[in-house]
Amino acid sequence: MNSKPIQILKLIFSVLLFNKRCSSLRQSDGLAEQFYYIAGVAEFRPEAIGTTDALSTHLQAYKEMIGSVEAEDVDIIVFPEGTLNKDFQLTYVPSKKDNVIPCSLSEEDNIYADFLVELSCAAQRFKKYLVINLTEKEICWINANDPRPCSHNGLNIFNTNVVFDRDGRVISRYRKTHVYVENKNTSYEQEYGIFETDFGVRFGHFICFDILFYTPAQELVERFGITDIIFTSKFYSELPFLTAAQLQMGWSWGNNVNLLAAGASYPVNGSTGSGIYAGENGILVSVMVTGNVGERKLYKAKVPKRNLNISLSNLTSSTMTAYNLPKYLRLLKDPQIENFNSILLNFQQETDMDGKTLCHGNLCCQFNISTSTMNSSMPNYYYRLGVFDGKRTYEKKEWNNIKICSLYACVTESVSSCGELSTPGNLNSSAVFLSISIKGLFKRSKHLLIMPNSLKSNLLPVPASKINWSKSLQGDSYEVSHQLTSETDNLLTFGIYANYYEGNAAERMHLSYFRKFYFLIMLYGFTDSSCINFQTTDKKKCVMIENTREAEQ
Repeated sequence: MNSKPIQILKLIFSVLLFNKRCSSLRQSDGLAEQFYYIAGVAEFRPEAIGTTDALSTHLQAYKEMIGSVEAEDVDIIVFPEGTLNKDFQLTYVPSKKDNVIPCSLSEEDNIYADFLVELSCAAQRFKKYLVINLTEKEICWINANDPRPCSHNGLNIFNTNVVFDRDGRVISRYRKTHVYVENKNTSYEQEYGIFETDFGVRFGHFICFDILFYTPAQELVERFGITDIIFTSKFYSELPFLTAAQLQMGWSWGNNVNLLAAGASYPVNGSTGSGIYAGENGILVSVMVTGNVGERKLYKAKVPKRNLNISLSNLTSSTMTAYNLPKYLRLLKDPQIENFNSILLNFQQETDMDGKTLCHGNLCCQFNISTSTMNSSMPNYYYRLGVFDGKRTYEKKEWNNIKICSLYACVTESVSSCGELSTPGNLNSSAVFLSISIKGLFKRSKHLLIMPNSLKSNLLPVPASKINWSKSLQGDSYEVSHQLTSETDNLLTFGIYANYYEGNAAERMHLSYFRKFYFLIMLYGFTDSSCINFQTTDKKKCVMIENTREAEQ
């Protein structure tokens, strides 16, 4: 029997089968793209202070990262605060309503600095959304409503986020609200950074110190209903509750939103911390650089779209980049740590503690802890349980009311040593925590964020797979529980952190918003058909529609 026709038939069958598999894979990839987008955040080392031509070096490194193989499949890339230009290398920045593509302007029409034009061109060439942070200039008289005095050179100087779409068009500009030890201006009228993408996700964005306040950070979530947040930062970490990745994960979890955080990488000056977080699903990727030299690296992840209730396990696994234990990273310390009501734990005498209750002010917390101990000749951490209910003041007299229930590490038995790291190279804990349960009742408030707070000695949070978190409204208070469910060593912090947003800014924005919103209802009504006269049952959606229109004007 001639085998040649059979071989030909087999070959045809193999080709058909291969094409079918390829078609199936393409369909699978297309379906997967409906459920997630790919994001990249840059942990980026700026040139040392005083370096000549730093802008040129930064710009070149930005463009190399944007065009790199690692970034090929990325939809959106976020660069950190303060790693591009300086105060003497300023640029004008168009607003969204200007509808400007700097890359496409003629030389006669271009008023923007070369580096802004080049990044617009990079977004256009590589077809990516880019979020950058820069130092912006604006002529004072452009905003005729601003009665504040202008500087002698006639310019306002802003710390600004700029967003380019895939065509290189500026689609969002946001100027930092809460400047921190910076000689910068702030906008006279409150701004909000919000933009839409072609992959069906609406983003909000803010800058560094803003994350600790209601306006604009918390407003983006509560008032505008944003579920995907971009955070550019040059963050100075503070032990034991506000180190960078620790705060990033907690803020994302407490709001149950996606957070893309890009951090400046300059550890000897106190700055590092980048990551991508998926709300209550925890860390997708996170890094804290603790050596004496920062890095320039793109961290990326598949980010689940929040409007689709999909299983995170089907899309990605988390990556936590653990460097050597902190040796060179400069860390701040919570100035209120000695004011906590706290007790020292002695695990040599008692490895378990059941039902211990501590109170401070109007807050009471219950602690249950189970440990085992290891013999160690190296210096060991001491641990305290602490509760705090009081005011936390920041720069320029900005403040919040804070309520904390937590276990935290100390270098010695003294309260003054809490929130510090032991001698570099001797970091160790003789206690292995088998389980921790912390519960508290937190008074309900209209401006409030309650979040899990944890930290290990590598300055990364405890993974979501090892904790249980619950928050339920009981009368006029929230009953909150944070539990460690898997064996964990080298723990620095584990607790509950509640930020009661206070101060004139939050209250003023809240009242002015409702007055304006009420006026719009009386004058025009809702323009969305489902919201006319509040006939829809989804009143929250109606509010967010009008909020977004107002913010994007």
